[in-house]
Amino acid sequence: MRLDLIDEFHVDLFPCVAGEGTRLFDDDPKSYQLELVSSTAWSNGMVGLHYRRHR
Repeated sequence: MRLDLIDEFHVDLFPCVAGEGTRLFDDDPKSYQLELVSSTAWSNGMVGLHYRRHR
């Protein structure tokens, strides 16, 4: 991300509460504009998200 080489993100989330964790995106001062392309929800609570970098 720091080198601006990523155009799309495919993220699968399984929601759970586990205290403090590692951030997916660091606190880089550069703003990343993402556009949600699609989302999929499965019966087990998992969610698939497809984001595209908005340029």
